[in-house]
Amino acid sequence: MHNSSVTGLALLLALATAPGARADSLDDAVLAEIKRQNIPGLAIGIEQGGKITRLTGYGSANLEWQVPVTPDTLFQTGSTGKQFTSLAILMLQQEGKLSLDDPISKFFPDAPASWADIKLTDLLSHTSGLDDDYSKVDVQRTMHWDEVRQVVYTMPKTRPAGTKWAYCNMAYVMLGLVIEKLTGAPYHAYFTSHIFKPLGMTATRDNSEADIIPGRASGYEREGSKLASPLKNQAWVSTTFNHTADGSTYITARDFTTYLAAMDVPNPQFTALWAKAKAPVIKADPEKPAYYGMGWYTVTVDGTPIEYHSGAWQGFRAFIIHWPKHKTGVAVLINSDIPEPTVLFDKVITVAAPGLPVPPN
Repeated sequence: MHNSSVTGLALLLALATAPGARADSLDDAVLAEIKRQNIPGLAIGIEQGGKITRLTGYGSANLEWQVPVTPDTLFQTGSTGKQFTSLAILMLQQEGKLSLDDPISKFFPDAPASWADIKLTDLLSHTSGLDDDYSKVDVQRTMHWDEVRQVVYTMPKTRPAGTKWAYCNMAYVMLGLVIEKLTGAPYHAYFTSHIFKPLGMTATRDNSEADIIPGRASGYEREGSKLASPLKNQAWVSTTFNHTADGSTYITARDFTTYLAAMDVPNPQFTALWAKAKAPVIKADPEKPAYYGMGWYTVTVDGTPIEYHSGAWQGFRAFIIHWPKHKTGVAVLINSDIPEPTVLFDKVITVAAPGLPVPPN
């Protein structure tokens, strides 16, 4: 028997001091935070001016085998993948297959009567009036999509649509079902053909428990929320709830940075769609400056616009940030939960993009 945190640290030190490796301030900041928060593995990508300037992996993709993280290790996106759902909905609007002003009842007439005022734009911007209630959701039960829809129908609706922001994963689950109804195929097939392939994101794919997926990282969760809490393998989640459109995507640091880089070059196919997705819809908190668009938070700090999102699911965390005025983007992918995520992200951003502001906590 061995201590995984000790062997993980040994691997980190070996990678940082390997022949040809050049430690720098970003390495120092990341390695120190990995050690402090007992993080198994992490990958970072940086783009500037539409070109990838750095891709680095740290630590282990699998603690049992001590497989090192690389820029091509696949991590789960968590909610950073919501932007792919919003982009797909905007593309379907561009194709004339829907309108953001369509009520959800247009696609699912059996929706509760209380949902009559919910439009697609409300689902996209977390202003549907719905609240997630996971006491009603058994994420370990395998269901047909019709059953999933019925579960979503039980979510409490506590206010009129369009009046207040409240983060709701189930809203994006419904958006995935809309995509599937209109395209006649799994929503991820539309992502692949219309987003990933055109942008050169060659490794990004849907989650699958059955497929052999080279380079897939293992996810880890803590028994408690403290820094010293021991890591365990991710809890099992059914195939159903690992395939919902609120963020069930595998991605690499290389692909996520490629995606961010595409925002900083002329891109007739995507630029207008991204602008629509990032346009502020509503304040995420009346007491804070950040707004929410459609799969993106937006804020201006010291005159600098910032676009960003985080994600967490099944032993993974992710964070992406883009400064459009400075044509710079950073992606961070991690294969564990983190007791102090904001501390890690702020330290990484401060070193990876010196002089650029971080978004509010």
